[in-house]
Amino acid sequence: MKLLPNEEQLLISKNKKMILTNHRVQMVESEWGQSSSITIFLEDISSIETKFKNDIWLLILAPLIILSGFFLGDFYIGEIATLAGITLGVLCLGIWWATRKRLISISSNGGSQLNFAPRGMDIDKINDLVQAILIAKQARVDQLHKV
Repeated sequence: MKLLPNEEQLLISKNKKMILTNHRVQMVESEWGQSSSITIFLEDISSIETKFKNDIWLLILAPLIILSGFFLGDFYIGEIATLAGITLGVLCLGIWWATRKRLISISSNGGSQLNFAPRGMDIDKINDLVQAILIAKQARVDQLHKV
């Protein structure tokens, strides 16, 4: 990322996908030969959200599989169906739990959202990152109002 005049880097993520400067926040991703980037100027940030993202269909599917295992076990096949239903249902719950990921979503005024998955960061580090972005935004807004 080339810096603008009077711009300096404040933070950079471990994987170098998210960069925070005193003027903007930028995310650059490259996946399967496709690259994309989103840049939001700090004064244009309208909200920052931390949330979990997961596949809810796995959470819905798990009890249905368990119940169908009990149903089939009682009426048709026997204990094997019940055991298979419980096993597959618990497996769906495990996959749901394992694929949950935390996201930081930065929204701009009427523009795109920057979604960043902070891998390997605990909640305290995520809160510190959000706080750093908010402090940089406040400093940028104060700077613009002085001019």
